[in-house]
Amino acid sequence: MTSERGSLDSTMPPAEPAPLAEKPSGFRNIFIGPQGIRAGWRLVMFIALFAVLLNIVLIAIRLIPGVRELFAQSQVNGVLTPAFSLIFESSSLAVALLAAWIMSRIEKRSFDLYGIPREGAFGKFFWQGIAWGLAFVSIEMVIIAALGGFSFGTIALVGSALVKYAILWAISFVLVGLFEEFLFRGYAQFTLGSGIGFWPSAILISGIFGATHLTNPGEGWVGALSVFTFGIFACLTLQRTGSLWFAIGFHAAGDYAETFIYSTPDSGLLAKGHLLNSSFHGPNWLTGGTIGPEGSAIDFVVFALAFVAFVLLYPPKKSPSEI
Repeated sequence: MTSERGSLDSTMPPAEPAPLAEKPSGFRNIFIGPQGIRAGWRLVMFIALFAVLLNIVLIAIRLIPGVRELFAQSQVNGVLTPAFSLIFESSSLAVALLAAWIMSRIEKRSFDLYGIPREGAFGKFFWQGIAWGLAFVSIEMVIIAALGGFSFGTIALVGSALVKYAILWAISFVLVGLFEEFLFRGYAQFTLGSGIGFWPSAILISGIFGATHLTNPGEGWVGALSVFTFGIFACLTLQRTGSLWFAIGFHAAGDYAETFIYSTPDSGLLAKGHLLNSSFHGPNWLTGGTIGPEGSAIDFVVFALAFVAFVLLYPPKKSPSEI
């Protein structure tokens, strides 16, 4: 005799086996990984978004009376003006930040992960970078001058014109530092680094960063190599400090020193409204020629010193287990 429960169990249909998890298709695997959209595709999305938005913004601002002529003039003679720099760099920075913010919403990540956290903005690392950038270019120019390749000349600006251009170029180059560092070593470095590793990403992106400068009038391959070297240095500062604020300060101050203070070409570009009537004379390996100090052999010597000094003064951050 069986129990009532036994009789009931014998009449129940057998339990259905749990359905097997459907494996992602091969096509889906190309785009989606364990962490969501793969790093390479996220970077492609960001670049496409940035390019489309930037073109829309530039088309729109060229409709403003006087801006079209301002842009055309800068492209014809290769001489930058503060007005052009302020408009172009601020627009480009705004678009880069917007594109990264949109991607952060898609990826459900904090925007602070992309290299410019709000905590510490324009703080100690930024001002340390400013000091390093000014010192770097000053050491470089003093060495070139001592070797007979550079003359400081006379003062080109006085009074209100001096104050005006000093302030306008300072603001402009802070925008340049923010835009270029965030575009290349902010979202792009974080995203590509998550896929292929920090230093492989740093080398690849720094190579692209250097190559983009070849479009400047007067630029050359030595100058592009210098820009690549700076890119690697900036990545080192990102890794050691945890943010881009040092690199932004260094970038801004270096450009400011070259363009305004020492009044030399900067990556092949000249600027209107500079402090000195300075001049280069001597072989290109020493002066950099039309490229400016970035095309000089001295630039790489000073970079070697900067790498060593930074590694010694900014040791790697300890992990929680080492504290």
